[in-house]
Amino acid sequence: MPTLNPGRLAAARALMKAEKGYHADEALVAALEPGSKDMGLARALTFGVLRRRGALDKLLGAFARDPVHKLDPNVRAAARIGLYELHCMRTPPHAAVDQAVQLVRVLRRPRAAGFVNAVLRKGGAGYLADDSTVDHPNWMIRRWTERYGAEAVQDWCARMANPAPLSLCLASVDTEAPEGEPATAGGVEIPGVRWVQAKGRIEDLPGFADGAWWVMDPAAAASADLLQLQKGERVLDACAAPGGKTLRLASQGGDVVATDRSRDRMALITESLERTGLTATLHAVDWSGAQEQLGSFDCALVDAPCTGLGTTRRHPEIRWSRKSSDPMAQSLLQSVILANVSERIRSGGRLVYSVCSPEPEEGRDVVAEFLSRRPEWRLDEELETAPPQSHEDAFYAARLVHQA
Repeated sequence: MPTLNPGRLAAARALMKAEKGYHADEALVAALEPGSKDMGLARALTFGVLRRRGALDKLLGAFARDPVHKLDPNVRAAARIGLYELHCMRTPPHAAVDQAVQLVRVLRRPRAAGFVNAVLRKGGAGYLADDSTVDHPNWMIRRWTERYGAEAVQDWCARMANPAPLSLCLASVDTEAPEGEPATAGGVEIPGVRWVQAKGRIEDLPGFADGAWWVMDPAAAASADLLQLQKGERVLDACAAPGGKTLRLASQGGDVVATDRSRDRMALITESLERTGLTATLHAVDWSGAQEQLGSFDCALVDAPCTGLGTTRRHPEIRWSRKSSDPMAQSLLQSVILANVSERIRSGGRLVYSVCSPEPEEGRDVVAEFLSRRPEWRLDEELETAPPQSHEDAFYAARLVHQA
């Protein structure tokens, strides 16, 4: 009997962790040794299953006695992987079935081997729905359709059926980076950001080790640029980790103070600053509660914790781990953070509030509620990239100005 490929086992473990709320990337790193030759297969299976999970479960449910959500997680993961290989990869059918059966045995569910075998043999001859809206929760599609219309949502979901190209933010115009094309957000070209088609590890790409660029979505860069930072201004990056916006602001000549509530995530910013040679002052601060006395600032960026529903093309696990009530629940924390940060801005200063979510509860509504309580602030400009016109994430951002 052929040996089970470690990539398939890692994918199954990552998928089960994703169902518990873990990020798929982090789950894969935990499941395979760094630099493993099987990581490519593991990633393809993990993210492929997450992107097509709705269609896969529809097919699986047609042949399973119990509802898919009631299946044993190990069995469910093996069956999804097998069906995905049969319909979406070039794996020979007999190999896809044999590997899935071996997988469920290695996952210590040997009694389910017959079930997986039967489901894949029947499901392999079945039809995998090509309507990409099926691969999103119903509540999400309903909300987006009401807001943007069926055609726009269909196009958006079709884009999310495939991975986005890599988006790189250049440290300067003269730095070395992989070849690519200018990146846009909301139909507008974002200076110094480009799309690249790259394979392999990010760390191995030209210019990475030299700090010539960092990975950053163009909508995220556009949100930071909305601050209109002037060289030498003292700027607060309030919820900074993992650090892309901190680097963007530092590269624009700001005197950056970067804060985050997680010391572990702050370490990511330190590593990026050291690699790129950019500078910022770091502090561990939880802006939802009591804060350290950091002084006042000319301006601030509040990239608030959110549902992340605008990033589901890059992080498809998010669409399955969120509930319809989550945007409203998140807004309570976001409002507190925005209010606390605003107290640190000098008279006449600026503040950008942003979220990587298209949901109004987390974006427009938070800003409107803040302005209703703080008449000394006014809305100056908004940025929305939902639904995306290209490969960018769906962001909302607003520039607020303190009226001296």
